[in-house]
Amino acid sequence: MKTISAFLLLVLLCLGCFAARAQPRTANLPDADKIAGLSKFWSEASYNFAYFDKTHINWDSAYHAFIPQVLATKTTYDYYRTLERFCALLKDGHTNINAPWSLFNYSTYVPLRFVLIDKKPYVARVLKGLSDSVPIGSELLTVNGQPIQSYLTTEVVPYISASTDHEKWNTALTNIWSATTDTSTVYPMTFRTPAGKVISFNSRLFSQRERDGSQWLLGDGSSPAKRQLSRLTMLPNGIARVELNSFSEDKLIDEFKTMLPQLQTAKGIILDIRQNGGGSTGIGAEILKYFTDEKKLVGSVWRTREHRAAFKAWGNYYATQKLDSAEAKSDFYQRALKTAKGDFWYKGDTMTFDNAVREPRLRAPVVVLAGNNTGSAAEDFLIIIRQLKTTRIPIIGEPSTGSTGQPMSFSMPGGGSARICTKRDTYADGTDFVGVGVIPDVLVAPTVQSLISGKDVVLDKAVSVLSTSQPIVKRK
Repeated sequence: MKTISAFLLLVLLCLGCFAARAQPRTANLPDADKIAGLSKFWSEASYNFAYFDKTHINWDSAYHAFIPQVLATKTTYDYYRTLERFCALLKDGHTNINAPWSLFNYSTYVPLRFVLIDKKPYVARVLKGLSDSVPIGSELLTVNGQPIQSYLTTEVVPYISASTDHEKWNTALTNIWSATTDTSTVYPMTFRTPAGKVISFNSRLFSQRERDGSQWLLGDGSSPAKRQLSRLTMLPNGIARVELNSFSEDKLIDEFKTMLPQLQTAKGIILDIRQNGGGSTGIGAEILKYFTDEKKLVGSVWRTREHRAAFKAWGNYYATQKLDSAEAKSDFYQRALKTAKGDFWYKGDTMTFDNAVREPRLRAPVVVLAGNNTGSAAEDFLIIIRQLKTTRIPIIGEPSTGSTGQPMSFSMPGGGSARICTKRDTYADGTDFVGVGVIPDVLVAPTVQSLISGKDVVLDKAVSVLSTSQPIVKRK
């Protein structure tokens, strides 16, 4: 099942933005376009959104409340920010509002990357040359004079549509400058360094030229390798680490097959999908076939809302009538009433993948590394693992994003776009993982000390598990 990962979507849109002529942030849409855009998003969600039961809102009332808010906006930029707040009410990671890319300057970027530890943001990476100014492991305290928690809560989080709290707060750290209206501004920040000293740092957005000539630094002073679709690294004691960073391209399967001769001789295999935002579920399933003799791999089961106008009309009529018990229990009546309420579902099949791999299976013990950035089709990968009947593949790390599905994309006024999640996925037995995440068998998260030292504690734990016969209880 094809889905576009958040990372790939961002790359495609960013590439397009370089060809677009930048609009001034003073530009403003006509009121009619503003109402049309709000109405279009409200209407498409009303008919197609898959998770209204998780929002705990009255969608129609929210729509009415936002009409004067969008009309009060003075610029196209502010209009789209308001739409983002409207969208965030749906609390879904595959449902988004995207402002016109011409409103942004994506040739610039912030020279710091953060990670959330104990609900506090810490510097995880810095540009080479800045590490003396802001040491890795420093806690971010304030932005623009506001305490960071207050800043994120008021200026960033309300604009993020996310299925889980950890997805929402991690996205907030990557969108920390989304509230800015001027990309040339210098942003005052304060940090508490690992030594306990409070320091000030005026962050700015760095240009593409500076980016091309710079490197990110990790805690140990090293530069991370360039992000690749996949990568094989041989670790001590014959353990192979295979990074699978996206399921968006079929060539990943070919890349994996070239690794098979080395993997056949490995004493243990680590599949690292911590930075895999998704792509095609079938690509992940194809790779899993090499690790099990099971003839059929079982993925998630899905459903989508079904609307037939006549049944809605009948349902609205029946809701005003008194029916005898036999009529009220009839399938026709129940279908009509549920359709009128937007709660009648088409039940799709369970995703299954026949395993007819001819090459020898990989027999070495294997573990999978997952984390908060593991989402969409990469979560489907974890669901298949969890439902293997005879093959044991432990999952190590942090809960996955908790967001998958099939988004429906459409255009919005002024060159923007939107998407709405139309498909609801669960384990084959009906258990939810969207809104929860796949919980690892072994929970391991970075610490401040591991940031400072540059240690990958999740990878270290995987090596430890493969080197011992530790019993692991499988979770859902």
